[in-house]
Amino acid sequence: MSDHRRALALLLAFALLWLAPSLGAAAQPYRFAIVPPTADSPFFQAIRDGCGERARQVTGVTCLYAAPGGEEKRSQAQLLRDLVKEGIDGIALSPDPTQETAQAIDEAVAAGVPVVTFDADLPRTRRQAFIGTNAKDFGRTLGQSVKRWKPKGGTFVILTADPTLPNLSERIAGIRDALSTGSWSEAKESPVVTDGTFVDAVRMMDQTLARRPDLDVVFSVGAWPMLAPEDWRAMVAKYKPRIDQAQTVLVVADALPAQKALVREGLGHVLVGQRPGDMGVKAVDLLLDLKKGRKVPEVVYVGFDTFTRLDLIKPGG
Repeated sequence: MSDHRRALALLLAFALLWLAPSLGAAAQPYRFAIVPPTADSPFFQAIRDGCGERARQVTGVTCLYAAPGGEEKRSQAQLLRDLVKEGIDGIALSPDPTQETAQAIDEAVAAGVPVVTFDADLPRTRRQAFIGTNAKDFGRTLGQSVKRWKPKGGTFVILTADPTLPNLSERIAGIRDALSTGSWSEAKESPVVTDGTFVDAVRMMDQTLARRPDLDVVFSVGAWPMLAPEDWRAMVAKYKPRIDQAQTVLVVADALPAQKALVREGLGHVLVGQRPGDMGVKAVDLLLDLKKGRKVPEVVYVGFDTFTRLDLIKPGG
């Protein structure tokens, strides 16, 4: 090889080395785990899909999905410990609020496994970042969204799962903040607390609508009732004139495909949707950065979107 060609070859080799970090390639194969508190939620499945989508764009990254429920009898904490033993390279989880899970997070980080949380957080652990939504701003948007239907105010009820969970309590606080001025009042039975299962959430909303025909708004700070779509359809059918005429406005958190379908059918008024797919994408990016020794922001917000039926019946809605 001539000196000229040898110099060109060396120059090309150095250029490829310099460009490699920007080509989307991981330096070595990595396996990252998405670990929600339950396997059957479409919301967490959307995060799984976002992780998988991003992993396909980055050479050498694989996303695993491990969650309690169904045939999986291990607790979330035990799953974390077993993943560490199996040599997982990074963990993104939506933690259940137990001391056992908090300890498992700290053990994983101590073992050199990067851990980030999504949707829910345990900030007093050693987790390195949180990916999600600003819960109070999210709640404010839920509250603000009803003012176009109820400009004179009215009476509202909030439906929630465990209201002591930080992300839910902040959403509730945001709704109350948004409706703290004007002629708004919260019904004495609010918040109505469900056990967090889809069918129970529909049942509790049904009971609330039956007992309070005077309600102007019902907020659900989680997607739960709409994730039992046939039960939701049957419930709304019982109160169809109220819903059709927006005498009672139904506002539900999240905007998963099943929820959008219901609102397109006129079986709800407003969805304020988080971006779970983006959470999965960010999980891969943050875990890769942590594996490479880079600093990452402690909190990453992915934003949210508001949808009405008019938005959803437009082309591409």
